[in-house]
Amino acid sequence: MVSTSATLPAARTVVSLVAGRGGFRIAYHGIALGLLATWGADVFAVYASAVGATAWIALLSSGPEKAVLKLVPRLPRTAAAVVRTALLTAAVPLAIAVLLMVVTAGSPAVIYPLAAAWSAGVGLMTVVVAVHRAAGRPARDSLGFAVLAVLLAASVVLAAAGALSPVGELALLVLVTFGVAAWSARGAAPVASLLARPRRGVTGAVLRAELMLGLYEPLGSAGVGVLYAVLALSDQRGSSTTLYLALLISSVVGSLTLYLLRIYQPVSSLRLRGAGGRAGTDLARRLLTAALISGVLGCALVALLAGNLSATALIALLLCFEIPIHAVVSLALFILENAGRRELTIAAASAATQFGAVVVLAVLLVPAHGPPAALWALVGSYAVLAAATVPRLRVNPTTREA
Repeated sequence: MVSTSATLPAARTVVSLVAGRGGFRIAYHGIALGLLATWGADVFAVYASAVGATAWIALLSSGPEKAVLKLVPRLPRTAAAVVRTALLTAAVPLAIAVLLMVVTAGSPAVIYPLAAAWSAGVGLMTVVVAVHRAAGRPARDSLGFAVLAVLLAASVVLAAAGALSPVGELALLVLVTFGVAAWSARGAAPVASLLARPRRGVTGAVLRAELMLGLYEPLGSAGVGVLYAVLALSDQRGSSTTLYLALLISSVVGSLTLYLLRIYQPVSSLRLRGAGGRAGTDLARRLLTAALISGVLGCALVALLAGNLSATALIALLLCFEIPIHAVVSLALFILENAGRRELTIAAASAATQFGAVVVLAVLLVPAHGPPAALWALVGSYAVLAAATVPRLRVNPTTREA
């Protein structure tokens, strides 16, 4: 397996990757509009409920994906063990979903494991193409997701022509996604290297790295889920649409930011070693300090203006803070994740801290103040994350490899 060099990817490569993944995202969200027009609101609600309840499963692949992008370039001698462990880990949710599909076959409940299998298939594919990117073959990523985007769009046409039910549509999406993932897996790694027995302790070390690398995005998504749950439990379910539209804007920018960081991760992994890791940690500290100051100022400003502005204006103002602060925090944690073991542990603890802050702030504020308070809690949680993390970065011992 060939690891990448410490050279930044060419601009056209970045554009190609963003276009492929962007096309997939457009198709992923766009097919919902096509299915809504085909089925009508009542039937579509069955599909939307299952997909919405299981979309988070795709994020479980973030740990294996980031482990591949970080460790394969840095530790080429154990690359095969890293790839094998990552692929098997990413396949576990898919295997569980398939088992549940068999158990619930023939019942209306089968739609949920079908949706889970689709989400898990997307997650597995992100790990497959990450293996290619880590080995210097980025075209497999852009091409694979571009093909998947086209097939997702075609599935809506088939649903209309064949009068597919939500169950039939999701079964088709599972087959399409798994097929593209299998096609993309060609040549990811020599079969012999994947079957070779790893050195003692390597698999456990990779799993630990996956766990810590995989906390930030799933916990961030779970935190947003808590906001919706608190709105529903406080009899403000109708306000969820307002929050959804606001966070949709944020999620588009956030997803692009996180994917760009993934593109540069193999190079960053090589550069954030030794003195590079120490310099990166110093930069992360400065970024988090800026996020802390911005978060506190944003929360204070909105609290002062709350009585004079409409809910829509407050949400717009909060988005002006939330979007850039999220980008800054994501970059800071990305640097820490790709530095040393100590920094990776700090980044994982930071992700857990932010989730805890969202839960506490949501319970205290959202029932009384609705969607603006939900966004306020999100901005406040980034400030809490930064406040808890910055002191731990002031003392910077020699970075150890992870």
